[in-house]
Amino acid sequence: MIDAEQLAKLLGRPLTSVEVANVELYLDIAYERLELMICSTVDSIAEERTYDGRDGYSTVFTDIFVEVSSVVVDGKTLDPSDYSIRQWNKRNAAWYNSIVLKNKLCGNAEVVIDATWGFAEDTMPGDLQSLVAQLFALVSSMNKGNGNVKSKKVEDFSVSFNDNSVYNQFVIDNAATIRRYSLCNIGKVRNGKVRSDFWRLERYWSQ
Repeated sequence: MIDAEQLAKLLGRPLTSVEVANVELYLDIAYERLELMICSTVDSIAEERTYDGRDGYSTVFTDIFVEVSSVVVDGKTLDPSDYSIRQWNKRNAAWYNSIVLKNKLCGNAEVVIDATWGFAEDTMPGDLQSLVAQLFALVSSMNKGNGNVKSKKVEDFSVSFNDNSVYNQFVIDNAATIRRYSLCNIGKVRNGKVRSDFWRLERYWSQ
């Protein structure tokens, strides 16, 4: 989604030779970390995803999307007049994260949404691009013998930091942007998407 040239502009410096050689891997890790951080996928893809509705509520929080093709509640396809799309409380926006139904849900309703999820090329908001670039830089820095790194595990590409100082500071510095997109504190945000990546590596930073 973001290429090497864009990364250099966002970071305000040229990429190192190691970063250039590993740009796809480091970016993949950065995107995975971003998705974990905001509890939403950001890859651009059109597909159906299934969510659990909340009894008595009319709002269904979802992954980030830009367009909806259909909404099906317990097997019944809704007319577009029976729901609206929202970015939090906004009806008009560049991206959305919820469906507001005309009628409240009853019981544990299953909501199937066919939509264009995530951000297409060159449509990711600038503040999210900046987060990706900074996460990319953190991946790079932890391979330089940084004193903040306590341990590494090459095969699964895992890492832990002394006192988690690097990652914790990153979260503090970017708290406002993370809050804008994060669905982590919303109950029952569920989807059936399994992230497919070429590297098939389990990557994480301990928190």
